[in-house]
Amino acid sequence: MRRLLIPAFLATLISCSGRQENVEVQFDLQFDGQPINCDTETAPVRLTDLRFYVHNLRFVTTDQQEIPLNLVADGLWQNDRVALIDFENGEGACLNGSGVTNRIARGSYSGGPISGLAFDIGVPAEFNHADPLRAAPPLAYTEMHWHWASGYKFMRAGIETDNDSFFLHLGSSRCEGTIGDIQGCVSANRPQVRLTGFDPNVSTVVLDLDELVGAVNLHDGVRSECMSGPANNECREPFVVLGIDFDSGNMVGSASVFRVGKRE
Repeated sequence: MRRLLIPAFLATLISCSGRQENVEVQFDLQFDGQPINCDTETAPVRLTDLRFYVHNLRFVTTDQQEIPLNLVADGLWQNDRVALIDFENGEGACLNGSGVTNRIARGSYSGGPISGLAFDIGVPAEFNHADPLRAAPPLAYTEMHWHWASGYKFMRAGIETDNDSFFLHLGSSRCEGTIGDIQGCVSANRPQVRLTGFDPNVSTVVLDLDELVGAVNLHDGVRSECMSGPANNECREPFVVLGIDFDSGNMVGSASVFRVGKRE
């Protein structure tokens, strides 16, 4: 019996200490099937902002098992739990931009055949009420924090036309407590994404901006906004495509604004 257990133990040890494979998850931004950025002049709308946090990234195998993507801290765009995806470059209509961009989440995983990708938008609850002035990147950017709500903006998105505009600041709402002592938030507002047919070697994650703002009236000349609060009815339709129940803040499905695209 002892001779049989030793080989089994060694096999388990080798398996557990398996080599990690480095991998990148690339994100792209499109409007009506075409790339859009701060400098785009041909789109029916102009981009004014687009950046968001991602966490809990994991690959889905062919047998529907989930393998976590272990993020590698780089001191700028990601730590070992959260990555910031940033499409604005401070040019054109992106007046509040940072001047730099990032569309890659980098990490490693234990290997194996991949057939899908899953991740969450936002900052995990245990980090959401940190002080950005004391936090390390990517949680140190004050533009991605609501000081008055003492939480992070999970996503900033904005568009404009010649006489109209809309922006979305997504984050947890109905938070209880005082600044520095937040006890929790009733509405989490963290979209979940699950994509099939994803291969990190050939695929990208595409955010369709036209679907995110598809129900917004950009022809009435009324500039509107969604700040994720319960009184913000402008949030209702964008929340639908983000997979969020507006009244509760609970997730009711995968965010349909994300899809699988092909690397060029």
